Amino acid sequence: MLCPAHESEPVVPELVGLRRALAVNTRRLIDSGRFVPSSALPSADASPRTVCRPARPVVQLLYIRYLANRPVDEIQCVAQTRRRHRCTSPVLTPETPAGTWTLLPVTTAQGQLPLPGEVMAVYALTSLPYAEQLRWRAQRCPEHSAASTAADVAVTEWEPFDPLLHHEHVHTRIPTLTRRQGLAGRSRKAAQS
Repeated sequence: MLCPAHESEPVVPELVGLRRALAVNTRRLIDSGRFVPSSALPSADASPRTVCRPARPVVQLLYIRYLANRPVDEIQCVAQTRRRHRCTSPVLTPETPAGTWTLLPVTTAQGQLPLPGEVMAVYALTSLPYAEQLRWRAQRCPEHSAASTAADVAVTEWEPFDPLLHHEHVHTRIPTLTRRQGLAGRSRKAAQS
């Protein structure tokens, strides 16, 4: 077994070249950022919710990719309430259908060279009904989407995504979100009763 964390057995001449090749390849992967050693990972006491979700995810709706200003479950409605304040409801609610995280090829705008072989995690809403995608695009909660007379207090926070400008927001792994103890927890308790 070749593990850098453990002391090795006496040097076997056949393995010297293999060890050197593995060390060079590992160093190249670490330097390019495609491999993170376990010693560089965040500690286990950090919450997985903050570690695993992107702060500014790429969202695809109406077959156009946008860079969100905040995590998907924190995108806030822009409509005005009766008291003339911004609505505090999120766009993603437990009652509405959610999108899915998928790995899609990194594509660029027209007239630019494509990025070869790159994939990125995208929160895709393209499988949702057209009206639901329009609601997301308008950045309204279900209540204010139904009441079209409510004015917008803020501008929608969607930014057209360009992989060359926003390369730091390209994530190559699908985030693993922890499930909220909401409806799922209540249904389990009801089943146990």
